[in-house]
Amino acid sequence: MKIEFIKTLKYESKPTNTDVFEYLSALTTQSIDPPSISNTYIHTNAEVVFHSPLRRVVDTLEFKKDIKYIKTDRLSEILFDIKKLCSKEEWQKEKSDIVRKRFKEFFIKDQLPMKRSVIFNEIKSILKDCLSQSESFDIAVVSHSFRLKLIEAFISTEGKIVNNPVLIHKYILDDRKTYEFGTGFIIERKELKKMKAKLK
Repeated sequence: MKIEFIKTLKYESKPTNTDVFEYLSALTTQSIDPPSISNTYIHTNAEVVFHSPLRRVVDTLEFKKDIKYIKTDRLSEILFDIKKLCSKEEWQKEKSDIVRKRFKEFFIKDQLPMKRSVIFNEIKSILKDCLSQSESFDIAVVSHSFRLKLIEAFISTEGKIVNNPVLIHKYILDDRKTYEFGTGFIIERKELKKMKAKLK
């Protein structure tokens, strides 16, 4: 059975009549929790859905009676402050490119508000929770861009990124969006089971 990792649907990232850089600072530090502005739900055939508690994710879930929904802080977006990653002038010039570039630099230097060890312990914990579900169930994991990229990198490198963080450059590119809204990646459960020893 498969595990589907899905980025949340659209939410406001460029509000009008406000200082967008200040808004993004509040968003990335999670001092605000904006709603989704999508007019649809995330579509999945999964029987179990693990999801971020942030409103822009919760708003996009259908909450069907026959699906088990599990909310967890381990799927919130990785905490950072855009103001510490770049200046307003740099952001106005390079937009998301500079954010992705500096996020990687801070991640590699272990200078994000969340230590790498904490991030990867949360990733291992979520993946173990996925494996703990019935093997007959498809699973969905609904989260955010940077969180999902780090999960993808952990799985793809079979955990090597934990001790070799520069591998993040293969998964987050300066000039390319991480995922489109509502997209992500899929792995087969059997592929994750091969990594079981890496999840300890």
